[in-house]
Amino acid sequence: MARSKSDISNSAIRIFLQEVGKFYDIARGYEPFGPKVAQKDELLRFFNYQCCFCGNEINRKSLSQDHLIPMNKTTLGLHSWGNVVPCCSACNNQKQQKDWIEFTTIKAGEDSKNRISKIEDFIKTYNYDPSLNLHEYADNLYEDVGQVAMTLINLRYKQAQDGINKLLK
Repeated sequence: MARSKSDISNSAIRIFLQEVGKFYDIARGYEPFGPKVAQKDELLRFFNYQCCFCGNEINRKSLSQDHLIPMNKTTLGLHSWGNVVPCCSACNNQKQQKDWIEFTTIKAGEDSKNRISKIEDFIKTYNYDPSLNLHEYADNLYEDVGQVAMTLINLRYKQAQDGINKLLK
């Protein structure tokens, strides 16, 4: 549950990035990334059933997914083909908001050049543009949602106060 105006706004940003991701997938000729079972299998096949970061073997049951460009207000990665990659749960938990190239370099060690190249091939295959500039829209949404939420919260707070005052009279 959201505890502050920023929590509400951050949730709105994530929903926005999911919806824009669907549109972006359709505009590029892909079924929106769900992921459905067939989509999970496609991710696994592309990366030879290995975590894209460390190379550990993964399957559909052990599959975690990471957004190369995180879905947040700062980086604005989309939930779409080319940005969602298969990884092991350990890497997913460790990467968090880190740059994927730096993270892969650390996790893959001597194999990092191969892993980075494979991820870059994946991005190119799905024609994902990590430099999409959605900041103007996202920044406006962040502020708008925060203001609207606080207006509604204050309205309901006032109504609750009035209701309590009536009960106490």
